[in-house]
Amino acid sequence: MDFSFVIFLVSTINLISCGSSNSGHLKPFGTVGSLMNIEEINGEYPNILKFFTHYVPKLEPIVSRQVLINDMYYNIWQTDRELENEVDGLSKTNINVESLKERKRIQMKFGDFFDQYTKESLLLADYVPEILRKYIVVPRPLQCDEVVHALQSPVLLINSINTSPLMFNDEHDFFFCLLRGNKRLVLVNTSQYPAARQIVIPDKQKPRRPPLNPENVDLNQYPELENVEYHVANLTAGDCIFIPNGWIFQERSLDSTISILYNINHKQALRLNLEELKTCSESDPLDSSLTLDRIDWTAIESDPENIRDVIMNLINSPTNTYEKWQEAFSKYFTFDLTSDSDISSIFDEFYGIIDIDGNGEVTTAEIEQINGVHQHHISDVLYELMNLVDEKRKLASATAPTTEDENAQETIENEESSDNEDEDLQNYKTDL
Repeated sequence: MDFSFVIFLVSTINLISCGSSNSGHLKPFGTVGSLMNIEEINGEYPNILKFFTHYVPKLEPIVSRQVLINDMYYNIWQTDRELENEVDGLSKTNINVESLKERKRIQMKFGDFFDQYTKESLLLADYVPEILRKYIVVPRPLQCDEVVHALQSPVLLINSINTSPLMFNDEHDFFFCLLRGNKRLVLVNTSQYPAARQIVIPDKQKPRRPPLNPENVDLNQYPELENVEYHVANLTAGDCIFIPNGWIFQERSLDSTISILYNINHKQALRLNLEELKTCSESDPLDSSLTLDRIDWTAIESDPENIRDVIMNLINSPTNTYEKWQEAFSKYFTFDLTSDSDISSIFDEFYGIIDIDGNGEVTTAEIEQINGVHQHHISDVLYELMNLVDEKRKLASATAPTTEDENAQETIENEESSDNEDEDLQNYKTDL
């Protein structure tokens, strides 16, 4: 799986503090203060060309109301029982879910999950299982062939009444669609309030603060939120919202909900062919037959057990330091990561992501948090690392002094291995 998007989660704890005169002090995130409505359109998606030439590059959110209700299979998502009855074999399908109480990931049957998730605080946040893909129509702005290449495999989210931590993504835009239930989303634009970014990506040079509790925001600890504008959207089943990258967001599920999260690689989205988008935009309004099962997600979802093994061996090692990780990855990549500043910098970024508490040691608990929607960014960073290592190897090989015969033979071998290396790089762009 290629969950290239890492979303940074801030743990929730009960905090007791006083002293701020702001009306939002010790109140839930985004419920008091400057509350802004998000632009809305009713019964339709934004025009494809405008979506990718305005909302995506300008990082502006937009809500599309009731755009899912006419989808062929929309009604089967409204109750767990109906979903089980309509989808043959669903109850016996294995899934990986998050236990919010035990803070660990467990495997169970879909039928057992439906029986337990409202009682035991279970959350499903994983790629849409193959068995369900034929029942989900791709949203109109994402249906163009030109756009599909910028997508990551969509994520299925099922949970009961719940308040999420603050989340953030610096690489991907999100197109979030609600199939069942009601959610309240609060967004903060870090381009407008760059200091707020420090809440989800703390500066390692500064003292660590207590984690932010979105149910009880302590403005003495987090003064960055004291005068920000909160952009609020109350979603009902059938609605979709575009959440640009660089926006902090937090969601509150008001009842049992099912939603689909589409991840759009922001850099790729900015490079899409405008003529292709224009042609696609002028075609039929919606291809209701374009369901998720008609898109090949195989390259994204293959599972790199070798990378996983490296990580788990390090976790179980008695010496679990940054230097040990750098040494192990250098050995695995057969390339000294310390020998190149660009590669070293990318590895620093990777380690900084997985070392969530920043204490210089990665624990099993931290690795267990890298699940579901939290994996995209990490896999992208690893892929970038491998791609750069591969380029450096080829450069070194091309400049190495050889005899004429040796060079000719090396050229043949390089041509034969080039395709294999490219295939390996694609395999590295997978999920942890």
